[in-house]
Amino acid sequence: MYQHLECIALRTVKVSDSKSLLSAWTRQLGRVSFSIPAGAGREARRRRALCSPLATFFGECDVKPGREIHSLRDVRAGAMSLAVAASPAKSIIAIFLSEVLDLLLRRSEPDEALSDFLFSSIEAFAAITDNSCTASFHIIFLYHLTLYAGIGPDADTYIPGCVFDLREGMFRTTAPLHPDFIAGEECSYFASLASARYDTPLHIPAPIRRHLLDFLLTYYSLHLMSFSSLKSLEILRDMA
Repeated sequence: MYQHLECIALRTVKVSDSKSLLSAWTRQLGRVSFSIPAGAGREARRRRALCSPLATFFGECDVKPGREIHSLRDVRAGAMSLAVAASPAKSIIAIFLSEVLDLLLRRSEPDEALSDFLFSSIEAFAAITDNSCTASFHIIFLYHLTLYAGIGPDADTYIPGCVFDLREGMFRTTAPLHPDFIAGEECSYFASLASARYDTPLHIPAPIRRHLLDFLLTYYSLHLMSFSSLKSLEILRDMA
């Protein structure tokens, strides 16, 4: 029996001349792998366009117990997801974040709160028209994603002039004895991410924005996993 699925495209790998393997996060099933056409035909091109990195889409899937790779039918784009693919800057950010999520969302179980966050964030991303908001989106997204990954920083410990201890996940009045902390102006910007909105410009200088990205990736590596294998990271840094 076919089940209706709401999906987010994460990663596509070509496995043959006619087939590709698409990894996706679904609201109903969690992490799922789909077989999609990889040829040059009209349907294959349409599927690839709908399943670009971080695109949201709907489809019908014949879910069978024990099957690792599923097939899709009646695939159609989610609201405004094509707006991301139409913007070069947004496309680069989408590729980067889809790589992050592909590594992070290895578990297969559905998660309602996480799904709500992901789908609402992508919808907000597609709706952004301000370049400053676009430039800061991935920073705000990665910060708030920590809350759903179980490693959210203790934002209540912030006071002006303090430092953020990346290992302990909290703000401190004095620097720790290890080198993994954020201080000075960068710490103030990091603290502001707790209340940041996607549609409100942060006006973070580009060098500090790059540093905040590095701090967040270090934070994830200290508490969950390393993202050193991200292929799109240098492209994203060059864009900032």
